[in-house]
Amino acid sequence: MSIITISREFGSGGREVGKRLADVLGYAYYDREIEEDIAQRMNMDVGYVTHAMRGGPHSIPLHFGRTLANPYLVKQQVDILVEKQRVLKEIAAASNCVIVGRAADVILEEYHPFKIFVYADMAYKVKRCVEHAEMGENLTPRELERAIKRVDAQRAQYHRLYADTEWGRKEAYHLCVNTTGMAIKQVVPPIADYIRCWLAQQS
Repeated sequence: MSIITISREFGSGGREVGKRLADVLGYAYYDREIEEDIAQRMNMDVGYVTHAMRGGPHSIPLHFGRTLANPYLVKQQVDILVEKQRVLKEIAAASNCVIVGRAADVILEEYHPFKIFVYADMAYKVKRCVEHAEMGENLTPRELERAIKRVDAQRAQYHRLYADTEWGRKEAYHLCVNTTGMAIKQVVPPIADYIRCWLAQQS
């Protein structure tokens, strides 16, 4: 099976790159479907599962003056992360696919995925967030910039749960794509051609 993983800065259009790439290649596409699958399997609210996967066990709030952490919540969130790894490996074994985020690039290392990192400059990411309503519509550009930095910091922290390599560092990926000022629908076909060449060399 051919696995493509998309890691991305918030607002860079990485999700759109992944979806369009899956369409061009005829691959299955996985993004929020992963949390939905986990929530259904574990009989949990999908919003809670999403929160747990974004922050990992470290996202559990501390209750000063009482106990530092609820052991049941810690176990529950660890169970979610374990289930996520199981789901990702089932997906990888089932068919050719594109997986966005979820530290799939390191969790699925044994499947030798083609790893892409999508990034852009801050001004473009803010503009894209405004145009696509990816965050609160009432945020000012400065507030959006702070929010983008916060999300990317969370993604980097989450990545560190699974790997020693730094999230976004070029050496960890097969291809880094700067979408600044680019129409993503025009960027994807050459990315697909590059991947086809890479896959041909692996066979």
